[in-house]
Amino acid sequence: MTFDLPYVGNGPGQFSSIPPLLPYKVGEWVLLDDLIYTDKTGRQHNAPKYFITDLASIPWITQPIFNSVDTRIEGVGHDWLYCFNQLPRAQCDALLREMLLVTGCDSARAELIYAGVRVGGSSRYTACTGGPKREDFAWEYMTPSEVKIYESAYKLAGLHV
Repeated sequence: MTFDLPYVGNGPGQFSSIPPLLPYKVGEWVLLDDLIYTDKTGRQHNAPKYFITDLASIPWITQPIFNSVDTRIEGVGHDWLYCFNQLPRAQCDALLREMLLVTGCDSARAELIYAGVRVGGSSRYTACTGGPKREDFAWEYMTPSEVKIYESAYKLAGLHV
């Protein structure tokens, strides 16, 4: 089945695909293929296969307002941006707002979600200092060669699965 969605494609402001996700642990999902977001400037941001995401960290008090499917694909991208820790937090959060808007989230909700991550995202971003950690990936789904590639790519070699 294919979907004709304006935010799925290879151009600026588009995701490479609708992310295939597998339930992992309660509240967590594993990305089963790379998810690439090309921002409006043309820069690509790649969340890798086997990355574990909670889709969108929504405080329980605001879940009735914000817990909907229209923030999930963006949540995967934002989770990776924080985890990868290669961009300043403000830029990660601005990209979340951009992703929300290009996928059709209304501007008032996008601004509220953006304000929420600006207020509440600092501790998670700080916890990601240094980039991805071993617990950010679903190693049990990888082949031995993929384990070696990921350990090397994310400088996790020498740590046992």
